[in-house]
Amino acid sequence: MKTSRSYFFIYVITLLTLFAYCDSASAEKIYIGYSAISAATTPLWVANDRGLLKKYGLDAELIYLAGGSRVALGMEADSIQTGLFNDGAAVEARLAGGHSLVTGSVYDVYYFQIFGKPTIQSPKDLKGKTIAASRAGAASEYGIREALARYGLKENDYKMVYVGGTDARVQVLQQGLVDASIISPPNGLIAQKLGFKEVLNLMQMKLPFGYMGIGVNEIWLRNHRQTMLNFMKGYLEGLALCRKDQEYAMRIIGKYSQLKDREVLLESYRTSIPYIPERPYVSKEIIAAALRLSKRPDARNADPEKFYDNSVVKELDASGFITSLFGK
Repeated sequence: MKTSRSYFFIYVITLLTLFAYCDSASAEKIYIGYSAISAATTPLWVANDRGLLKKYGLDAELIYLAGGSRVALGMEADSIQTGLFNDGAAVEARLAGGHSLVTGSVYDVYYFQIFGKPTIQSPKDLKGKTIAASRAGAASEYGIREALARYGLKENDYKMVYVGGTDARVQVLQQGLVDASIISPPNGLIAQKLGFKEVLNLMQMKLPFGYMGIGVNEIWLRNHRQTMLNFMKGYLEGLALCRKDQEYAMRIIGKYSQLKDREVLLESYRTSIPYIPERPYVSKEIIAAALRLSKRPDARNADPEKFYDNSVVKELDASGFITSLFGK
């Protein structure tokens, strides 16, 4: 009797192991890049943390690469298949002969504040000063250039240094290595608590810019359209969960940003999740803005519509999937 029971347990364990192996083997491997430790990335983090990408048949691995240009390069090399990064980086890659294509919108204005030393009272006071950004060609660089131009400052009126992610930009400000830094919430609140002054709030300026979009390599998309549809399903379900469960979303923000202060986490949620579109169509205006900011001569006459593709979102919208998550 004991022998029979032992064989039965071995049989059950073998079946369970086989099922687990089959489930893993059937999932499609996909590498997903993201360019910022920012609350705007939360739907992606949630989709991964809650197994929503796996639910739609994806064996996903998230890869953090500070700066959109690095994500775009990863997609061109096919080491990353899709990702969340600024639209400008995708536009620049395509202008350079690459195959980056924007397929979804995440945050369509600059998600930044510029904080500086207490002696800096206004944006014009940044003339002659050193400002920290992340990387050349990143959203932070575009934000500094465009926002300060509104106050009459040209690029040679100040110096930009590239130091990496938002946390690094707070650190160099704290260490006195720069006069100001462009940073994303909730780090602005952290900078304020450290005694620094908000010089400019780019979110309030509402300048059209694809601070974060969803990009993909056009060639890969052509051959893996269903995979991209599945990715978008997981991402959108992640956003829906963020909307329904604020406390959970805040925990995920804390996990990835390594922040524990509840006030800071509330600020992160408040300035991001309510503004992320449920139907993430890419607007022509956003791509046109990226082309205007480009320094490449061929950007002037480029057709914005060649830089984005709304067909994936349109298909999910037409199928009723998006309505099932958010309603009409």
